[in-house]
Formats: sequence, structure tokens, C-alpha cells
Amino acid sequence: MKIIRHIIFAVALVFAVAGCVSPSQTMQTWVGHHQSELIASWGPPQSTASDGAGGTILIYGGYVNLGQQPGQIVNNGYGNYSYTAPQQQGYSRSRMFYVNSSGIIYSWRWQGL
Repeated sequence: MKIIRHIIFAVALVFAVAGCVSPSQTMQTWVGHHQSELIASWGPPQSTASDGAGGTILIYGGYVNLGQQPGQIVNNGYGNYSYTAPQQQGYSRSRMFYVNSSGIIYSWRWQGL
């Protein structure tokens, strides 16, 4: 019975630690790798730009959709009602990898979670 508890604890610990990886930690692991490795893992970037030093910036981005907040009907207490329309919830995010002229990732930047 103790072995089963230890296994459950170990699995829970692995999931807890894995869930604590920040975008910075994930992106830092790509520094020093060739851009072809990143593209093979993440797919092609949404866009590219010049880094101003002969290299490129690979830009991955998108919109994270958190769903829609439903509209609401509110009674103001005097027999009148007001309505708020449904609102889309979400945010934009981007991941940028700076690649030198040899194709090696040398820096990164991110915005949004």
C-alpha cells in the first residue's frame, strides 16, 4: 500500500513541476539551436522580420480564445431593464525568436501568456 502512495505522490509531483514551466524557461531552451529545429517542432512561423543585423526574427503569434461572456439583463429596480451584449474574452500573444545569419537562435522575446 505504501508503494502505491509513493507512486501517486511521484506522479502528482511530476505534473505539478511540469505545470510551472514559464514561457521564458521554454524559450530559453531554444537558444543555441538551429532555426530548422524550432520550425520542425513548432511549425512555420506566422511571419518573419529582419533583426537589423543580417539575421531574422521568427514570429509565432495568435489569439487565445477564452470563450464568450454571455449577455446580461439587469433590472434597475424601477421597472426598467438594461441589456449588455455578449463579449468575447481572450488575448493576443506572440513568441519571437532572433536568429543570426548562420541560422542559430541567439535571443527571444514573448508577450502575453
